[in-house]
Amino acid sequence: MRTLPPAVATAVHVATLARKAGLPIPPKVLAVLDAAADPFPGRWLLDPLPGDPIRVVELFAGPGGWSEGIAKVLGVAVDAVGIDISKDACATARAAGHFRICADITTLDPEHYALRHVRGLIVSPPCPSFSPAGKHSGQDQANINTLCRVLAQTSEAGGFLPGNELDDWCEGCDTCDELGYHDGYAPRSGVTWDELRAQLAPLTDPRIGLMAELLFWAFGMQAAGAPLEFIAMEQSSRLPQQILDDIRLELRGGQEEGEWYWTTHGILEASQFGLASRRERVFFLASRRLSYLPTPTENVPQTTMAQALGWKEGEKINTRGVRGIDPKTGRPKGGNEFSADRPSNCLTGKARTWKRVSDGLRLTQNEAALLVGFRASYPSQGSRTSVFQQLADVVPPLMAARLLAQFFNVDGETLATDYLCQLYRMNELVHSTDDYTPAA
Repeated sequence: MRTLPPAVATAVHVATLARKAGLPIPPKVLAVLDAAADPFPGRWLLDPLPGDPIRVVELFAGPGGWSEGIAKVLGVAVDAVGIDISKDACATARAAGHFRICADITTLDPEHYALRHVRGLIVSPPCPSFSPAGKHSGQDQANINTLCRVLAQTSEAGGFLPGNELDDWCEGCDTCDELGYHDGYAPRSGVTWDELRAQLAPLTDPRIGLMAELLFWAFGMQAAGAPLEFIAMEQSSRLPQQILDDIRLELRGGQEEGEWYWTTHGILEASQFGLASRRERVFFLASRRLSYLPTPTENVPQTTMAQALGWKEGEKINTRGVRGIDPKTGRPKGGNEFSADRPSNCLTGKARTWKRVSDGLRLTQNEAALLVGFRASYPSQGSRTSVFQQLADVVPPLMAARLLAQFFNVDGETLATDYLCQLYRMNELVHSTDDYTPAA
């Protein structure tokens, strides 16, 4: 585990004394902490005090789906740091009150000293490489094999590969310490996270390699001393099973002897949980105790697009403008209309072109936000194109809440139902114009 330079260690000591005394941290001390912790918040160099909210890292955090699920749906206070490369998505999240670091995740150190008290890891890697809407490069076996070869090295790189061959006759001795064994784990392989990232270079789409960041950060933060309690991941429903199996296997130590014994994954469809739009995604959970995927309940009725947006029945949505007529069927090519009397189609970035057939009005950003489970007034930042892409990529707050409630010991089902009732009664907000503050 890494140590702090003397000057920073002194600043940590002074700041800790101030916090224990209920006093503000002196500005000069806080400046030292912020500089040493960069890009993470300086406060994360300090040990948590009793009653402090738990620390959570969100990778590929986007505009705030997971963050809103925790804060607004569950009503749980956490000290979360979200990281994303999109300036607009970060601006949106910040405007909503969520902490963001705008950076390329692959340039950051998962073993940064500031991460040694993180207890939750949330990861939503980009999905175009795997989804039907993309080019399917994530389905190519050569790319899958390259990714899985790297995944298979992560627990050993972090020093969490079980199977100490000395365990049969030794429970800790000078020889084990000298060889680098610790707590029943073999010594670290010596391969760095950046060296593992470099092994992903042969991938035909670099976004495929971002899947490996889940394990880089899980094992890296643990190597830094982080007492991780849960890991949650969301990805395209078309994520190859081989990748899911290898992630699970690595977390369970290759021989199911690792600390992350409880892992589960499955495909969930958002409209089955009451959301007014369809969104099918695979979710993966890992925990040091029993964890489970939520299931839809009968007391949550299906919400139609028209109900959510306060429209009358019978409305239809045109998704692609004027299309050519198929001479065989007499209908427009591509199936460019759907009824608003059911949950809407899954939003993509192209949902910015959707129009209501009855009057030709375009779907507004406020309406799109409601369909994916944000409040209509959510402060989206950036151009119309950027906002719709953010909403297309986001994890719905409702789904985030249902998955994470178990780790915060709250009744996620009841809280999610209450949130839905409030969300889809706010129809007076829906009809406002696309009024938002552009990102700086």
